[in-house]
Amino acid sequence: MREGLREKYERLLALRLAHDRAKRDGAFEEPDPRREMTAIAKRWPGALRELDALPLDELRARITALSSDEPMAPWMRAQDAFHRYARGALAAKHWLGKRKRISAELTSEFRASASRDARLWADALADIASPPRGRLMDLVYARVARELDVSIAEARRLVR
Repeated sequence: MREGLREKYERLLALRLAHDRAKRDGAFEEPDPRREMTAIAKRWPGALRELDALPLDELRARITALSSDEPMAPWMRAQDAFHRYARGALAAKHWLGKRKRISAELTSEFRASASRDARLWADALADIASPPRGRLMDLVYARVARELDVSIAEARRLVR
Protein backbone atom coordinates (compact mmCIF):
# COMPACT_ATOMS: atom_id res chain seq x y z
CA MET A 1 0.00 0.00 0.00
CA ARG A 2 2.72 2.49 0.96
CA GLU A 3 4.69 1.79 -2.20
CA GLY A 4 1.68 2.41 -4.41
CA LEU A 5 0.79 5.67 -2.70
CA ARG A 6 4.40 6.80 -2.75
CA GLU A 7 4.52 6.09 -6.48
CA LYS A 8 1.35 8.14 -6.96
CA TYR A 9 2.85 11.16 -5.20
CA GLU A 10 6.17 10.78 -7.00
CA ARG A 11 4.37 10.78 -10.34
CA LEU A 12 2.23 13.77 -9.34
CA LEU A 13 5.34 15.63 -8.20
CA ALA A 14 7.14 14.89 -11.49
CA LEU A 15 4.16 16.26 -13.45
CA ARG A 16 4.02 19.39 -11.32
CA LEU A 17 7.75 20.03 -11.58
CA ALA A 18 7.71 19.61 -15.37
CA HIS A 19 4.76 21.99 -15.63
CA ASP A 20 6.31 24.56 -13.30
CA ARG A 21 9.61 24.36 -15.16
CA ALA A 22 7.84 24.92 -18.50
CA LYS A 23 5.97 27.93 -17.08
CA ARG A 24 9.09 29.40 -15.56
CA ASP A 25 11.52 28.71 -18.37
CA GLY A 26 10.25 29.44 -21.85
CA ALA A 27 13.13 27.42 -23.32
CA PHE A 28 11.92 24.22 -21.65
CA GLU A 29 9.08 22.52 -23.50
CA GLU A 30 6.72 20.60 -21.27
CA PRO A 31 6.05 17.06 -22.48
CA ASP A 32 2.40 16.31 -23.19
CA PRO A 33 1.10 15.14 -19.79
CA ARG A 34 -2.15 13.55 -21.02
CA ARG A 35 -0.90 9.95 -21.23
CA GLU A 36 0.61 10.13 -17.72
CA MET A 37 -2.47 11.85 -16.31
CA THR A 38 -4.72 9.18 -17.83
CA ALA A 39 -2.59 6.42 -16.31
CA ILE A 40 -2.64 8.09 -12.90
CA ALA A 41 -6.41 8.62 -13.01
CA LYS A 42 -7.00 4.99 -13.95
CA ARG A 43 -4.84 3.57 -11.17
CA TRP A 44 -5.72 6.15 -8.51
CA PRO A 45 -9.14 7.64 -9.33
CA GLY A 46 -9.45 11.11 -7.86
CA ALA A 47 -5.69 11.67 -7.69
CA LEU A 48 -5.61 14.37 -10.35
CA ARG A 49 -7.42 16.79 -8.04
CA GLU A 50 -4.32 16.58 -5.85
CA LEU A 51 -2.10 17.61 -8.75
CA ASP A 52 -3.25 21.23 -8.57
CA ALA A 53 -4.61 21.31 -5.03
CA LEU A 54 -1.58 20.18 -3.04
CA PRO A 55 1.38 22.53 -2.67
CA LEU A 56 4.76 21.15 -3.73
CA ASP A 57 5.88 21.01 -0.09
CA GLU A 58 2.90 18.80 0.75
CA LEU A 59 3.58 16.46 -2.18
CA ARG A 60 7.18 16.11 -0.98
CA ALA A 61 6.10 15.65 2.64
CA ARG A 62 3.75 12.83 1.63
CA ILE A 63 6.52 11.08 -0.31
CA THR A 64 8.80 11.39 2.74
CA ALA A 65 6.09 10.08 5.09
CA LEU A 66 5.34 7.15 2.80
CA SER A 67 9.06 6.35 2.61
CA SER A 68 9.40 6.07 6.38
CA ASP A 69 8.92 3.09 8.68
CA GLU A 70 6.53 5.05 10.88
CA PRO A 71 3.07 3.57 11.51
CA MET A 72 0.47 4.23 8.83
CA ALA A 73 -1.07 7.67 9.27
CA PRO A 74 -4.87 7.99 8.99
CA TRP A 75 -4.57 9.93 5.72
CA MET A 76 -2.59 7.05 4.19
CA ARG A 77 -5.24 4.51 5.08
CA ALA A 78 -7.95 6.89 3.84
CA GLN A 79 -6.16 7.49 0.52
CA ASP A 80 -5.67 3.77 -0.03
CA ALA A 81 -9.30 2.97 0.79
CA PHE A 82 -10.59 5.83 -1.34
CA HIS A 83 -8.68 4.73 -4.43
CA ARG A 84 -9.67 1.07 -3.94
CA TYR A 85 -13.37 1.87 -3.51
CA ALA A 86 -13.38 4.49 -6.27
CA ARG A 87 -11.72 2.08 -8.72
CA GLY A 88 -14.26 -0.54 -7.78
CA ALA A 89 -17.26 1.78 -8.01
CA LEU A 90 -16.20 3.08 -11.42
CA ALA A 91 -15.57 -0.45 -12.70
CA ALA A 92 -18.93 -1.64 -11.36
CA LYS A 93 -20.70 1.34 -12.93
CA HIS A 94 -18.98 0.60 -16.24
CA TRP A 95 -19.90 -3.10 -15.98
CA LEU A 96 -23.53 -2.24 -15.30
CA GLY A 97 -23.74 0.18 -18.20
CA LYS A 98 -27.27 1.58 -18.38
CA ARG A 99 -28.84 -1.26 -16.38
CA LYS A 100 -30.84 0.03 -13.42
CA ARG A 101 -32.70 -3.11 -12.38
CA ILE A 102 -30.52 -5.40 -10.34
CA SER A 103 -31.51 -9.04 -10.00
CA ALA A 104 -29.95 -11.92 -8.11
CA GLU A 105 -28.91 -13.39 -11.47
CA LEU A 106 -27.22 -10.15 -12.53
CA THR A 107 -25.45 -9.92 -9.17
CA SER A 108 -24.23 -13.49 -9.53
CA GLU A 109 -22.94 -12.76 -13.06
CA PHE A 110 -21.23 -9.65 -11.71
CA ARG A 111 -19.51 -11.55 -8.90
CA ALA A 112 -18.21 -14.10 -11.41
CA SER A 113 -16.82 -11.64 -13.94
CA ALA A 114 -15.97 -8.36 -12.20
CA SER A 115 -12.55 -7.25 -11.01
CA ARG A 116 -11.57 -7.64 -7.35
CA ASP A 117 -12.10 -3.93 -6.66
CA ALA A 118 -15.46 -3.94 -8.44
CA ARG A 119 -16.62 -6.95 -6.41
CA LEU A 120 -16.32 -4.75 -3.31
CA TRP A 121 -19.61 -3.30 -4.53
CA ALA A 122 -21.45 -6.57 -5.30
CA ASP A 123 -23.74 -5.99 -2.32
CA ALA A 124 -24.56 -2.45 -3.48
CA LEU A 125 -25.11 -2.73 -7.22
CA ALA A 126 -28.48 -0.97 -7.00
CA ASP A 127 -26.76 1.97 -5.31
CA ILE A 128 -24.04 1.98 -7.98
CA ALA A 129 -26.66 1.86 -10.74
CA SER A 130 -28.55 4.82 -9.23
CA PRO A 131 -26.36 6.59 -6.68
CA PRO A 132 -28.00 8.95 -4.20
CA ARG A 133 -28.18 12.45 -5.72
CA GLY A 134 -26.46 10.94 -8.75
CA ARG A 135 -23.08 11.11 -6.99
CA LEU A 136 -21.07 7.93 -7.12
CA MET A 137 -18.28 9.39 -4.97
CA ASP A 138 -20.74 9.91 -2.10
CA LEU A 139 -20.96 6.11 -1.92
CA VAL A 140 -17.18 5.87 -2.00
CA TYR A 141 -16.72 8.31 0.88
CA ALA A 142 -19.35 6.43 2.89
CA ARG A 143 -17.42 3.18 2.41
CA VAL A 144 -14.14 4.83 3.37
CA ALA A 145 -15.76 6.26 6.50
CA ARG A 146 -17.16 2.86 7.44
CA GLU A 147 -13.82 1.10 6.89
CA LEU A 148 -11.93 3.67 8.98
CA ASP A 149 -14.71 4.02 11.56
CA VAL A 150 -14.92 7.80 11.11
CA SER A 151 -17.61 10.20 9.94
CA ILE A 152 -18.10 10.84 6.24
CA ALA A 153 -16.92 14.41 6.80
CA GLU A 154 -13.73 13.10 8.41
CA ALA A 155 -13.20 10.63 5.56
CA ARG A 156 -13.50 13.51 3.07
CA ARG A 157 -11.03 15.57 5.11
CA LEU A 158 -8.52 12.71 5.25
CA VAL A 159 -8.74 12.11 1.51
CA ARG A 160 -8.64 15.80 0.53
